[in-house]
Amino acid sequence: MGSTAQTGRALPATRCPRHCGPLVLMVGLLLRTCELRAAGALQPNILLIMADDLGIGDLGCYGNSTLRTPHIDRLAEEGVRLTQHLAAAPLCTPSRAAFLTGRHSFRSGMDASDGYRALQWNGGSGGLPENETTFARILQQQGYATGLIGKWHQGVNCESRVDHCHHPLNHGFDYFYGMPFTLVNDCHPDRPPEVDAATRAKLWRYTQMLALGMLTVAASKACGLISVSWKAVMGAAGLVFLFFASWYASFGFVRRWNCILMRNHDVTEQPMVLERTASLMLKEAVSYIERNKHGPFLLFVSLLHVHIPLVTTKEFRGESQHGLYGDNVEEMDWLVGEILNAVEENGLKNTTFTYFTSDHGGHLEARDEHSQLGGWNGIYRGGKGMGGWEGGIRVPGIFRWPGVLPAGRVIHEPTSLMDVFPTVVQLAGGQVPQDRVIDGRSLVPLLQGAAEHSEHEFLFHYCGKHLHAARWHDKDSGRLWKVHYVTPRFHPEGAGACYGQGVCPCSGEGVTQHNPPLLFELSRDPSEARPLTPGSEPLYHAVVARVGQAVEEHRETLSPVPPQFSLSNILWKPWLQPCCGIFPFCSCTQDGDHRET
Repeated sequence: MGSTAQTGRALPATRCPRHCGPLVLMVGLLLRTCELRAAGALQPNILLIMADDLGIGDLGCYGNSTLRTPHIDRLAEEGVRLTQHLAAAPLCTPSRAAFLTGRHSFRSGMDASDGYRALQWNGGSGGLPENETTFARILQQQGYATGLIGKWHQGVNCESRVDHCHHPLNHGFDYFYGMPFTLVNDCHPDRPPEVDAATRAKLWRYTQMLALGMLTVAASKACGLISVSWKAVMGAAGLVFLFFASWYASFGFVRRWNCILMRNHDVTEQPMVLERTASLMLKEAVSYIERNKHGPFLLFVSLLHVHIPLVTTKEFRGESQHGLYGDNVEEMDWLVGEILNAVEENGLKNTTFTYFTSDHGGHLEARDEHSQLGGWNGIYRGGKGMGGWEGGIRVPGIFRWPGVLPAGRVIHEPTSLMDVFPTVVQLAGGQVPQDRVIDGRSLVPLLQGAAEHSEHEFLFHYCGKHLHAARWHDKDSGRLWKVHYVTPRFHPEGAGACYGQGVCPCSGEGVTQHNPPLLFELSRDPSEARPLTPGSEPLYHAVVARVGQAVEEHRETLSPVPPQFSLSNILWKPWLQPCCGIFPFCSCTQDGDHRET
């Protein structure tokens, strides 16, 4: 580029004859073309790190003074921190579906109207539909290497054990190592059952009752008290055994069926050895960065921390002030630090767009007889499973790109996990799909400081398919309003969660319908402690009416899709179960060698 461009001064008009006008225009067009090409050539590496069930109040950079999270805190110091970053759903599967696609999860059938609210089995047929477009698929088309290390929880197969229709490799990732399902207590031999525990308990009671009945009939027959043939007695006993076998084949082997590791399409460990999983994930993440350091690459590190059963290595056990959960958080921070170190050691810090978040709020109901096993959501009310209260959906949001994003910037605007989709697509030089509703908005202008406000005037907060709340950011006044139409009923009464069950329900007798709705002003009452009334807030009716109008406009964008959480999709199907070795004797070690069952 010539000296004129370097100094930023225009040539005097007297030095350019009239006939050079077309030449100047041509030079300008060429320079603009070069700028665009240069921008396309500077595709950053993209590192996305998502924790599981982490509360926003668990991090030092969000106000925690008793847990040590120095690596994540440093990430915030060197980048941009969002204080009003929101999950699109308060549970794992739907939240991650929305994150991957930039769309509310119910648009792809990845949320529930009632009943099951997350995928329950690797061997189920539900999952992220093939016609959904993830950010990984678009970045793959833009020349990126695309990897996923860690948790998936978006399904595996549809009709056969090898079709892999919901698998990460069918959704734009060219490398996958990790857990196709999610951590559950069943993965730990010493923990109580978690997957469909209530149904399992009922089935066991029914089996016991039927078995007791059969023993009574057999004893009565042996004593000559009833005139029933032994053939009929044995036939009934066979039916009881078939009933038991039909449910125990799945529920009796949850650890074997769900707690597995895969590399691409191959099962590498079944069941997985929890104590070494974290080190394996870290090794894979570092190796992926080293293999693809000449980039560009997308790496989505989907951590298993800090979901129960809180498997923590001995180096971190007993080291925090908050029991096993605190130990697990501090180990997670160390893992994040090691991944960031790998980025820096490979000379990629300044060319890598890094993001850290959680899929939803901390799990308040996760407890044992000794301590709290779930996270802390700071000043925010509610937690995991609650689609309306802030504690269920407000999550960390930290972005770093040295030299491009300002260090130490804090943004208080409403943003969403769904915004990551259009953000990374824009950075990669791609285009968001035009044939479907995209609920996310690019954060690039906001992060760089080119825009003062988020593009979200309204955000809608769902619990399953039920709209529980909506927020309105009135940009003219700067006031932030939140309207609650439905809230969960906490129990015991006066508690802050639904203790005694896994998470609060979305509908039915476990919720309260509010008519008129509850109204809060989050800009003054972020903990949602003081509901406003027409008497205390002159704008009450106007705000409720404006938000109601936005809700109606939003509902016009909805259309029916096949439900992925229907009973037929949720049920365990043996012919869909990922397996290493010969089914049902599925068992192998990390190196792929088959073990004795």
